Amino acid sequence: MIAKVVLGTMQNARKLVTIAEQIPYDVELCSGRYVVNAKSMLGVLSMPEFESGELHVHTDEEIVCEQILEKLLELDMLVDTNDSVSRSIYDITTFGEILIDFTWQGVNEDGQTLFAQNPGGAPANVAVSASRLGAHTAFLGKAGKDMHGEFLRSVLEKENVDTEGMILDKKYFTTLAFVNVGENGERTFSFARKPGADTKIQKEEIDVDILDHTNIFHVGSLSLTDEPARATTFYAVKRAQEKGSIISYDPNYRGSLWEGEDVAKQHMRSLIPYVDVMKISDEETGLLTDHEDVEEAARALFEQGVKIVAVTLGGDGAYIYCKDGGRMISGFTVSQVADTNGAGDSFWGGFLYNISNSGKRPEAFTLEELTEYARFGNAVASLCVEGKGAIPAMPDLQHVEERLGK
Repeated sequence: MIAKVVLGTMQNARKLVTIAEQIPYDVELCSGRYVVNAKSMLGVLSMPEFESGELHVHTDEEIVCEQILEKLLELDMLVDTNDSVSRSIYDITTFGEILIDFTWQGVNEDGQTLFAQNPGGAPANVAVSASRLGAHTAFLGKAGKDMHGEFLRSVLEKENVDTEGMILDKKYFTTLAFVNVGENGERTFSFARKPGADTKIQKEEIDVDILDHTNIFHVGSLSLTDEPARATTFYAVKRAQEKGSIISYDPNYRGSLWEGEDVAKQHMRSLIPYVDVMKISDEETGLLTDHEDVEEAARALFEQGVKIVAVTLGGDGAYIYCKDGGRMISGFTVSQVADTNGAGDSFWGGFLYNISNSGKRPEAFTLEELTEYARFGNAVASLCVEGKGAIPAMPDLQHVEERLGK
C-alpha cells in the first residue's frame, strides 16, 4: 500500500513515526529518489523535501490497510481522500538475469589482456536506471552464492533496488559475460553460463509479496533460453498480469546463448501475447516479426496486442508506435561514445519511469506523451554511453533534466 501523506511540521513527523512504529511490516517514507525508514524520527527529518511524501507499507492486507488509513484520516495526514492510496508498493519490478560483465580494458606491460568487472544483466540494468531517476524498484532473480553474486547484490542495494527477491544459490555459479568493446563502442560477447545460476530459478522461488505488488513488471528474453527459468518466466508474467501489473518486455538477443536462430525466434516471440509495452532494437526487428523495416515491425507487434512499441535506433534515437500511429524521435549528440553497454536498458529504464509516474494504463497514452517519454529515454541513453560500464554509467534525474534543457 502507498499513501500520500502530509508532513511539513515536526508534530506531523512525530505522528507519522508513531503510526509507522505500530505497523508490523516494513514502512518507508519516499520523496523522489529519497527513501528512509518511516519508523525512524531521524530518517523522516532527514528528508530534503518535507512538505509531503509517500508512505510505502509493505502489505496489501485489507484490514491492516484500512486501520492505517483510518489513523491517517483521524490525524488529518492524508493529502486527499480520493487519489491518495495505491496498492502497488513497487513502481517497477524486473525479473531475469544478473551477471558480471568483464569488459576488455586493453593489455598490460606484459601483453596480458585486462578485463574490468562490471555489474550487468539487462533486467538488473533497467531496475538501476529507473531507481537512479527516482523510481521505487525491485529485482527478482538468481545468482550464485559466490564472490560475484555477493558483489551484484551489494551493487543493487547501494542503488536502492530492493533485493529481497534476489536469491544466491550455492549450487550454481554466477553467469559471466566477457565483453569486447570496439573502437566505435559496439560490443561482442562470450558467456560463461553452462549453466548459470540465473537459468536455474524455480517458480516456487519467486517472491510473490513483491511480484503481486508492482505497477510494472519487466522481463527480458535470456530467461527463456533454458528450463526451469523459462517456465518460471511465464509463471511470473501470468501472475503479475492477473494482479493488474503492466507487462514490459525487452527481448535482448544474444545469439551464442541459443541453439540456433529459429529456436530463438520461437521462444522470444512466445511471450508477445502477454505484453503491454515492448522494446526491441533495430537489429531485432526480423527476429521478433517477419519484417526488417522498423515501422512495419512496430506495427506488426501492435497488431499482436502490444499497446506501446519502442524500437531503439542507436545514436539515431527511437521509433515509437501506439494507437495513434508511429513517430521517429531523434537522439542526442554525445561528446564521445565510451561504451554502448547498457544504452538500451538505460533508455528503457527512463521510459518505464515516466510510464509508472503517469499512473495511466498503456492503452490510455497519446503519441505526444510517448514522444516526450522517448525523448527522455534518449537523453538517459546519451548520458549512459558517455561513461564506461552499464550500471556505473547510469545517470540521475538532475543530469537527464540538464541534457533535456530543463
